[in-house]
Amino acid sequence: MAVNTIKPQGTPSNSAPVGQKSAGEAKKADGVQAPKSAANAYAKAVQPMAQQAAANVQISPRAKEMNLARQVIDSTPDVREDKVAKFKSMIERGEYKPDAGKIADGILGEAIRDELSKDPEVALS
Repeated sequence: MAVNTIKPQGTPSNSAPVGQKSAGEAKKADGVQAPKSAANAYAKAVQPMAQQAAANVQISPRAKEMNLARQVIDSTPDVREDKVAKFKSMIERGEYKPDAGKIADGILGEAIRDELSKDPEVALS
């Protein structure tokens, strides 16, 4: 007596009647399993190449310089206590005589640089 099977919608066409193995199950039983999709197969094939490429990363000389600069900046204190102490003692002794012209030049020079950095076209016109 033949058994008719009714397949619900969305059931893969390679499903076998009850009691029989489908093609996919037969391959699994044999120890060989096909990739689920071409994307998986591609990913498996490319993975060793990606790992090898990652192992050969080279850091540019510029990046090394930037790293060194960052280390120097990080190790430099925000306030240089030695300079503060020096000028504090000079002020207390009355030996510190700042040059007002140099201070004004510095303030103006910094202000000009700030303005030029906002709109470089101004310097060209």
